[in-house]
Amino acid sequence: MMENKGIYALLDCHQDVFSRYFCGEGVPDWIAEKLGDATVKAFPFPVAPNMTREPDTGYPKLDECLKHPFFQYYLTEAVLHGFKMLYTNGNGTLDSFASFWQTVANTFANRSSVLGYELLNEPSVPELAEVIETGDVDRIYLAPMYKKLHEVIRQVDDKHIIFFEPCVADLFQTGLEEGPGGIDYNDRQAFSYHVYCIDVTKQGDPKSDLICDIDDALLISLRYEEAKKKKFGGMMLTEFGAISNSTEGVKELHRITGLADEFFQSWSYWQFKKYQDLTTAARPATTESFYTEDGELEMNKVKALSRSYAQAIAGQPSFMFFEPISSTFELDFIVNTDIKQPTIIYINEDLNYPHGNVINISPTNSLTWISTERNYYEFSTTTSTKNGTIITIKITPKTLNWFKRTWNWLKMKIYFWNK
Repeated sequence: MMENKGIYALLDCHQDVFSRYFCGEGVPDWIAEKLGDATVKAFPFPVAPNMTREPDTGYPKLDECLKHPFFQYYLTEAVLHGFKMLYTNGNGTLDSFASFWQTVANTFANRSSVLGYELLNEPSVPELAEVIETGDVDRIYLAPMYKKLHEVIRQVDDKHIIFFEPCVADLFQTGLEEGPGGIDYNDRQAFSYHVYCIDVTKQGDPKSDLICDIDDALLISLRYEEAKKKKFGGMMLTEFGAISNSTEGVKELHRITGLADEFFQSWSYWQFKKYQDLTTAARPATTESFYTEDGELEMNKVKALSRSYAQAIAGQPSFMFFEPISSTFELDFIVNTDIKQPTIIYINEDLNYPHGNVINISPTNSLTWISTERNYYEFSTTTSTKNGTIITIKITPKTLNWFKRTWNWLKMKIYFWNK
């Protein structure tokens, strides 16, 4: 079904706080139980008092879990020990994790609708002391683990992209020196990172535009410069958002997606639907997802994320910009005439160009364009276009002329008068 609709899936081993035994989600129960009964039952020491457990599962009761922000539970001894056990192969845990990933890769190796495999979401610290020295968790634990996972995946799938993420505590500089496959796999591996403003309300919305402007720009630029310097391969902003449908939330979406365009970054928003996510259950479902409690789409978010962008570029891009208020889009690139495939630009005609659009190309006659499918435009070089030419494509909304605006206004008035 996804393949038929042109939808790609990033298979993400998603965890938050390691296990349901620790007010989170992630590893199977039998993995957490390898920590031992004493460690499991000691949770949430030393962050909070002991919690009441459900008699049939042994899980902490959800209403008690939700009394504290979920990220605090990363500091409990049980969660710290859980990550240490995984990273160091305690009780064969890493071997089991590798077997899991090999099974997943073997299952999806030939699926064109799979973008790739993200090895572990937001890996955390195994010891509090290792938060102090930035990059230690990456160097000592994650890099060897990622290499092992890469090796077992590549035994059954040598084509899909492997996404690797630094320790969640390494906000500004990681300890990773290369991708898990080394430089030979830079066309099939990607550095994954997340961006969230640090100064937000309980709904995830920015308190201060100034602080979030600085914070978002700093995080994305630092990640970009590090990946470029260390030659990580590709990179992708695999998580951001988690905001409400408010004006401030939408401004944050505009801010981050604009920065992503500036650095030519692909991105994915968190989250599509709540899906009973434990670690965000303290918030209303509308806080992070596209849907209200009644199942209605939150169109402010949808429109904010429905941006014009280039899906393929026949050359080297130098500038891409979408202004969400006016729906003005611009792409500048140095054309490579040896590339015979077209430059492809996606626009959302219903949301951003309801009355049509105007396309301007500079230099004039350097490109021709066609649109055989709604929302998609293909641009191809002409015989007169010289290799290395700097080309600009600009798309703006077509505005209604005075007569049409007046006629539409009259029709609306007549409709309401008749009501």
